[in-house]
Amino acid sequence: MGATSLHFTDAELACHHCHVNGCQQAIVDALEQFRATIGMGRPVIVNSAYRCSIYNAEIGGVPDSEHVQGIAADITVEGMTGGQLEVIAKQCSLITAIGRSDSTPYVHVDTRKISQGRVLWAYNDQGKWVHYFPPPTDAPVEA
Repeated sequence: MGATSLHFTDAELACHHCHVNGCQQAIVDALEQFRATIGMGRPVIVNSAYRCSIYNAEIGGVPDSEHVQGIAADITVEGMTGGQLEVIAKQCSLITAIGRSDSTPYVHVDTRKISQGRVLWAYNDQGKWVHYFPPPTDAPVEA
């Protein structure tokens, strides 16, 4: 069993294929920090956290995905855009990488080891990785 917390359960962090929670404590701590930062009692919905290699391959994930390593999560918050979620994620020191989608309301967050700064990228309308560009102007949201 992987890491869990008061607000994120084993079931919601587990792989959709094998139902194993392989999440590391670092990503769960980052999710808790995101939740505290967003405040307002808004639930953070985990769409995908840990993925076994079989499930990751089935959905077209890269083989060395941070999801397979147990250090990533794709999250949504009802009523918020990907750009708005990115603004919140950037306020969280435990989150070292952020991938944003403007066509679907989610953000990828992870806790990969980096020497400095933060890794940023975006997804196009087909869900494929593209070089980072700033979020739309509707992104600002007060935490």
